[in-house]
Amino acid sequence: MLRTVLEEALRAARDVLADAVVGGVVGEPMGRGFYGDLSYKGDIVCERAILDALKGELDSFVVVSEEMGVLKEGTGEPEYWVLIDPVDGSANMSRNISFYSSGIALARGPMISDVVCSGVIDHITGELFVREGDYVSHRAVSNYVQNKEGGKGGYCTFFHHASFKKSHHVREASFRIAAKLRFFRVMGSALLEMCYAATGRADGYLCLTSELRTMDIVPALYFARGIGCKIATRPKSLMNEKLDSKSRYGIIMGGNVAFIEEVLSILRTGWNIIE
Repeated sequence: MLRTVLEEALRAARDVLADAVVGGVVGEPMGRGFYGDLSYKGDIVCERAILDALKGELDSFVVVSEEMGVLKEGTGEPEYWVLIDPVDGSANMSRNISFYSSGIALARGPMISDVVCSGVIDHITGELFVREGDYVSHRAVSNYVQNKEGGKGGYCTFFHHASFKKSHHVREASFRIAAKLRFFRVMGSALLEMCYAATGRADGYLCLTSELRTMDIVPALYFARGIGCKIATRPKSLMNEKLDSKSRYGIIMGGNVAFIEEVLSILRTGWNIIE
């Protein structure tokens, strides 16, 4: 099963990262990765551990990774495309803030719509969020925070900070949405926040401006679709994009469909629903 391959690769990444944390080198700067973001020692050791694990199980594949970019492994035509985020939440990791993850999406072709298996690991707890086809590691949860705390004003969501810093229109919409919340969190690992939202630990995850790359979204996106979450992206539907796209995207998602629809009604235009 493909999910077993991904689980083993993610656990290998967690093991080497734990060693780097103990060794005190996890936050050592290592220059810029392929996509231009600052890389740390922890990012590099996780990427290497994931790649080594995959090479032991897959004959031929194309890798799309935040640090090394796009490369082919093995001989012959690639059987898979593999999208990797070695550490999502590198800034947290480098500062010893205990909230960061790794994510992998495995596809039969170069498009996001070709993904057939994905996994995200919480590096602190070791919890795995995995989907392969009809198999999903977690079930949908219907008892959301606002139901326990009295309806209106009881929403809890993860909210990307950039939503409050960009254009006047988006900032105004962000404040209107925030007024409907009991509280929101900015945790610094989009993949993990989306998985938490998908499994009912919050009502949703909101990134209202185009901030995130494919590796910051896709492993959690495939997982969340398997649970039945309501999802919308901007500036276009991610299902029509390539895994190696260098563009950035916004996303709204969560298992609380009523909440996500309320958010979309405030934003009105520019969002593409993913069925």
